[in-house]
Amino acid sequence: MQNKILLIDDESSFRRTMSLSLTQRGYDTEPCENGVCGLKKMELLMKNNEAPAAVVIDIQLPDINGEKLAKTIKLKYPDIPIILITGYADKLNPEEIENLNVKTLLIKPFSADDLTAQFEEILKERITPKVEVSYEAQKAKSESAYALLKLEDNADFFETFRKLYYMDNILYCDATKGEYDIILLIQNDSLNELRDIGLNRILNVKGVKEVDFLEVREPVLDDSTNSAINAVEDAMSKTYNSNIAENKRDLANRVCSYVLVELEREKLDKIYPTLLLNENVVYCDYTTGKYNLVLMIYGNHFGQIDKIINEKIINLDGILKVKEYPIINIFEM
Repeated sequence: MQNKILLIDDESSFRRTMSLSLTQRGYDTEPCENGVCGLKKMELLMKNNEAPAAVVIDIQLPDINGEKLAKTIKLKYPDIPIILITGYADKLNPEEIENLNVKTLLIKPFSADDLTAQFEEILKERITPKVEVSYEAQKAKSESAYALLKLEDNADFFETFRKLYYMDNILYCDATKGEYDIILLIQNDSLNELRDIGLNRILNVKGVKEVDFLEVREPVLDDSTNSAINAVEDAMSKTYNSNIAENKRDLANRVCSYVLVELEREKLDKIYPTLLLNENVVYCDYTTGKYNLVLMIYGNHFGQIDKIINEKIINLDGILKVKEYPIINIFEM
């Protein structure tokens, strides 16, 4: 049986040329155009006991940073060799590349013979990778929802904010710029109680004029997409210490924005993992109601967040509307 190679690169001409050349040299190549496709294919191969002899990853991918993708695969499948490739050697961080513990780094342009030589070295010392039992993400038992609040024009903002902040079941309470004045994340064991809090109790707080209620739900995705997402979340959780894992919003010296997304539902399989795996996305929740996704995005400044939205979100196929709500430090108001 031919040795299988997973090739993840966004250049179609490179994928075609390299796949053909490797096939002629006795390798069965599985080409993927982006990181999400690569993760899904990786999970499918492992599920079918067809572990690749090596994974080749371009560092500059359109959806997931290649270094993050390599780290994800390496953490879950440490015995599978990874080769990084790039055409932008001047943008490399040598220390980060070294820490990834990948097999090698090839600078474009290189030939199929160069790549084959690396495979031959790998096969000489190959260890049969262990196929792990598929990871099942731990589902939170509690129900969650976002409440998007508009306040009365004459409301005492600080008093209203204070009352909401100290209400039971409020996990996060953030002052925001834009159409909504305050965004809350609510949790409760009972869905009915959750709805009562979001649609009744909050609306009765003095100063609150209007509430848009978005229930958080598990998105319905195909099995390979779910497996890929679970693999990333499992792998990434191992890179954080317990404090960060318990509080993902420990983002000192950074700014954050809520980003609300309306999309074509049939494109969710492609859009959701792409946004979830963006390195600047703290979390990405699928919701019912006025918007389909709620993201928390961080950056060194709001200009950086605007750039991420314009370059990585707005132009995704299937995105209909994107609204940003920068979080305000109320002590600076």
